Amino acid sequence: MTEKHKLFQWCPIQGKVVPVEDVMVRVHANAAHNFIHDEMPPTRNPLNPREIYTSKSKLRAAYRAAGAEEVGTEFDRGYNPERHTEAREKQVVANFMRQVKERLNG
Repeated sequence: MTEKHKLFQWCPIQGKVVPVEDVMVRVHANAAHNFIHDEMPPTRNPLNPREIYTSKSKLRAAYRAAGAEEVGTEFDRGYNPERHTEAREKQVVANFMRQVKERLNG
């Protein structure tokens, strides 16, 4: 295919429009990915900002030691995941349009 007729697609991993053959996909090749793990990205303890945890169980133990209780009532307090999705979709479309304009003008 000539460069003039090349196909492009949004790549969620790279966060930009790329040629179709460069689109990356998240594929779990191991059954272990289907289970909930104790590891998590480094997270700062909101009760003691000097502590950073990479284990969910250790973070929860720190909460219990401080007398705090993990409730998980974000939906009761008005958390709306659709609102965050809509904002992300608007950002994706804006980035896409900007990249298309850059390719056409540049």
